[in-house]
Amino acid sequence: MEIICLLENNTTDPKLAPAHGLSFFIRTRTRSILFDMGQDSKFADNARHLGVDLGQADLAVLSHGHYDHGGGLPLFQKLNSKARTIMTRKAIEGQYYARYLKYEPKYIGLDAQAIDQSRCRFIDSDLALSEELTIITDFSKNGFVPQGNAGLLRMQKDGRLIEDEFFHELALLIEENGTTVLFTGCAHSGMGNMIDTVLTRTGRDHIDHVIGGFHLYNRVTRISEADSRLDILAHELSSHHRTTYYTGHCTGPDAPGYMSRKMGRPIHVFATGTRIKI
Repeated sequence: MEIICLLENNTTDPKLAPAHGLSFFIRTRTRSILFDMGQDSKFADNARHLGVDLGQADLAVLSHGHYDHGGGLPLFQKLNSKARTIMTRKAIEGQYYARYLKYEPKYIGLDAQAIDQSRCRFIDSDLALSEELTIITDFSKNGFVPQGNAGLLRMQKDGRLIEDEFFHELALLIEENGTTVLFTGCAHSGMGNMIDTVLTRTGRDHIDHVIGGFHLYNRVTRISEADSRLDILAHELSSHHRTTYYTGHCTGPDAPGYMSRKMGRPIHVFATGTRIKI
């Protein structure tokens, strides 16, 4: 399996454009999958530079209904005439906002009118696409949940804004040659909670690789979660002794190093242009 990071907040190459967002192109033995599409056209521009033909993707998956992960979906649908995009129904139907400091809440959801919904597969529960591909939704939240979620809001039918419960979040589990890889977007439900949910639902005893953001950094204030909070997540992740972690995007610049030291093993950091071979 090869995973190519088409978009992340940082870059490995000055010819590749970084941006706040996330996008991966995944090649397995039998499929090419686009996981998230960033906020605009940068993921596609980077794909061309990296030699990735988005027109050859036979499946797309959207992790949740925020613009920095799904804003590029309308462009992907123009570049690719065959792939369907899997997302939770709440990702397209929800109205999501962010409150930054004392400013008025800002809309951070998807532009539903720009998306060809006839080419999307909306799900409300777990979906086994094949023996190799499984989509997991509706995660437990018994452990660490990012404090940054407090500023992320959902509009109710009466127009009131409440804290988002992230029922629109999903994860992609791929198994190939006996190796499992779990992809998340921002792990708003808490990375430890998401791993535990996947293990419980699938009956597995471990996941070999976990790739995604941990949502530990406020990019407006440029402050990470407190060390005492990171200690909780590090303890949860450490309990999965056979799991290798890769992170970026909303995890921030400092948390991976701190948590690696606490865990006694590395958390690998990806950036735009990173290639991971598993």
